[in-house]
Amino acid sequence: MNNIKKISIAVSLIIFLLCAMALTWVYSQIDSALPILEGKQTILGIKNSVVIERDQQGIATIKGQDRLDIATATGFIHAQERFFQMDLLRKNAAGELSSLFGPAALDYDKSIRLHRFRQRAEQIVNHLPKAQQRLLTAYTTGVNEGLHSLKAQPFEYLLLQQEPVEWLEEDTVLTVLSMYLDLQYKDGGRERTLGVLASSFAPEIFAFLNPKGSRWDAAVDGTRYSAAPLPDMPWPAAHASVNKHTHSKQFSDTDDSSEQFPGSNNWAVGGNISATGSAIVANDMHLGLRVPNTWFRASFEYQDDNDELVKVSGLTLPGTPAMVTGSNGNIAWGFTNSYGDWSDVIIINTNEKGSHYLTPDGEKAFTQYKHVIAVKGQQPQEFISKETQWGPIIGKNADGKLLAYRWVAHDLEAVNFTAQQLEQATSVQQAFTVAAHSGIPAQNMMIGDKAGNIGWTIMGPIPKKSSNFGATPKSWANGRYFWDGYLTEDQYPRILNPATDRLWTANARVVGGQMQEKIGNGGYALGARAQQIRDALFAETHFDEKKLLAIALDDRALFLKPWQHFLLDKVLTTEAITNKPLWQQAKEILQTEHLSASVNSVSYRLVRNFRLNLRNQVFALFNKNLSQFGDNYDFHTIRHQIETPLWQLVNQQPDNFLWLTDSWQATFEQALNTTLVDMTQDQSLTEATWGQINSSEIQHPIAKAVPLLGKWLNMPKTQLPGDSYMPRVQGKAFGASERMVVSPGHEETGILHMPTSQAGHPWSPYYRSGHQDWEQGKPSPFLPGKTRYSLTLLSY
Repeated sequence: MNNIKKISIAVSLIIFLLCAMALTWVYSQIDSALPILEGKQTILGIKNSVVIERDQQGIATIKGQDRLDIATATGFIHAQERFFQMDLLRKNAAGELSSLFGPAALDYDKSIRLHRFRQRAEQIVNHLPKAQQRLLTAYTTGVNEGLHSLKAQPFEYLLLQQEPVEWLEEDTVLTVLSMYLDLQYKDGGRERTLGVLASSFAPEIFAFLNPKGSRWDAAVDGTRYSAAPLPDMPWPAAHASVNKHTHSKQFSDTDDSSEQFPGSNNWAVGGNISATGSAIVANDMHLGLRVPNTWFRASFEYQDDNDELVKVSGLTLPGTPAMVTGSNGNIAWGFTNSYGDWSDVIIINTNEKGSHYLTPDGEKAFTQYKHVIAVKGQQPQEFISKETQWGPIIGKNADGKLLAYRWVAHDLEAVNFTAQQLEQATSVQQAFTVAAHSGIPAQNMMIGDKAGNIGWTIMGPIPKKSSNFGATPKSWANGRYFWDGYLTEDQYPRILNPATDRLWTANARVVGGQMQEKIGNGGYALGARAQQIRDALFAETHFDEKKLLAIALDDRALFLKPWQHFLLDKVLTTEAITNKPLWQQAKEILQTEHLSASVNSVSYRLVRNFRLNLRNQVFALFNKNLSQFGDNYDFHTIRHQIETPLWQLVNQQPDNFLWLTDSWQATFEQALNTTLVDMTQDQSLTEATWGQINSSEIQHPIAKAVPLLGKWLNMPKTQLPGDSYMPRVQGKAFGASERMVVSPGHEETGILHMPTSQAGHPWSPYYRSGHQDWEQGKPSPFLPGKTRYSLTLLSY
């Protein structure tokens, strides 16, 4: 018996020791994956020594002799701090996520492989100007030196039981293409949805559901487009209402992030009305938020070709060598997603066998490509895709005809690194030139310069189309529809120094007329944000950086004010609230509480969710029946433009709208009842605040796979103000990926903060540092602070 006891104790000790050794090894591996912060490090690729200084928050200042050395050092620090993030971006664009995450990512990878981005990236690299190729080579060398200089692989690979793969030059192109996937439609979703509407309803109804403009229009040039009138005929037509759907896409819950899409706000004021005498540019780019943040803060200092010192500060994108947005002492610049029409869905006519398709030059055979997808834990998966001369086959329409996709992202013009020249631009006009030659997902670019000038233009390639035809899918077989290359610099839309000394964009339509025809409409945001920013800019006569930051933090719910009045006047009537204590309480709250998306607001959550519930009920049968068209119909793609017809319907309450299950008044009351029942589950109405459900969930991708690590990896859960239709855009895991306000030449008084932190490693001394400034909207400094860590990179 004693022997058995001794053996058990011995075995237990051995197991304990083995576990301790394993944990010690894991700890040492994770600890060894921390970036090098201090000392000297010899690396390949640089000609002269480069100094990397970091302040207390890890914000980097990279000082070198020339731009190529800066690129190498930037690659080094990106790899040390953010290699896993970079890996996700390249794999996202290449359709290679299954190699990391297994079968869960397989369907997504297949949808991305249709675009053959890795092959296209290789072609783009080979066609870049020599100077840009050298920049890319220097950056790539730095990335791999940074990866190999870690004492252990980044901790994410340890948890995934994977080995990191070296960076290639085409991977930087893939990083930019990943931004195309984030900022534009990869499958023509909106155009296909509009095609369903156009083919299902009369032109009068289609125009009503797809309005050119609304009461929220706030274009910089003052152009306005009116909404279409209510259809006179009974609608929807009987043939369209037959429920043939194979599946139904349900509306999202009203407390989720369904109203949000990648976007941004930016605005600028000229030197005539600024405190500095220079222009001031403000920018906050709205993206999905995760750990680490999309951007990496940095300053570059180097000598240009004329031996002049260049100093530029702002935000870099790990995976690429350039400063994305920032200020260089002479100009400051920022971006918002443009939502122009940068793609077209093409209906393909084939022969009877389906082996050839019709073009203006006769029949052509499809090109086929074999794809092999590596899947973690399984055998590789193979499939064949088909392409036309216009682009890949992405699916079929409701009539069973093949659909091809023509997209800027497929062309050589999609990606280049001309934007790096902004680092040395000295005026708005020079920035205009750079913008017209740059290869990035087309953005609204806002620029201000030291002389006080301000300007707006589109930065990125703009296709030159044969006509304004891109709203719905078309056949290109007859030669009527085509792209004829891209606009030249002199054809680009732009605005310089408006008489008002003010410019603004917020993903809505910026201009009208001929400039608008060049840009097209790829699914603009409703103009509510732009209008609120515009009005705030005209409410003051003089501005400094803090006043412009206040606009970014504006959470007043001006968009919902009409809905608040609608609730009070049309729903919460004296008759309706009789013998309904909860409805009486709701009315009292709406009458007394200021309407803003503050964390303590009950009225905001009530009005917001009433609007969404009412929209869902009004369009429930509509949505259900159109779902018969499968992947060709997605209400999500038109949710913003539906606001205008929705408002017309609920105010005019026509009796010719056939797809309403109850009377208008019963529908209103049901929407309110649904809202109140949801808000008072296990609590009183006064406890149902906006902050209660708008609490941040900013997580590291690994934490979803290994939830136990979430405590160390994720940002703290915090109630946050803001929402979709106001300048302070904020959801649970969506919002301002940075807020920047800066006047060129006066960077020392500029403002910049961003969520999460610089760090990708949870044991970094500055992990989460700066995140609280972003949460609170604190005007933290634009420039890096006092040097805390200094690393010198030496050449061999």
